[in-house]
Amino acid sequence: MAIYMENTMKMLAVILKCICLVVCVGLVIIGQKSVGYQGLYTMIAGLCGILLLLYLYNRKYR
Repeated sequence: MAIYMENTMKMLAVILKCICLVVCVGLVIIGQKSVGYQGLYTMIAGLCGILLLLYLYNRKYR
């Protein structure tokens, strides 16, 4: 039972990270379409999210 829960939690984390990646890439694309500071801030928020996901991925392999 414990192994099943562990695998379920890992799968849930992967799905959550994939959803976060799609949202962050969407923010970059939406921000690129709008002109001005609002678009810039939207792209920066998306880029920070992508960099956070990369950091979390690489932290395991130090």
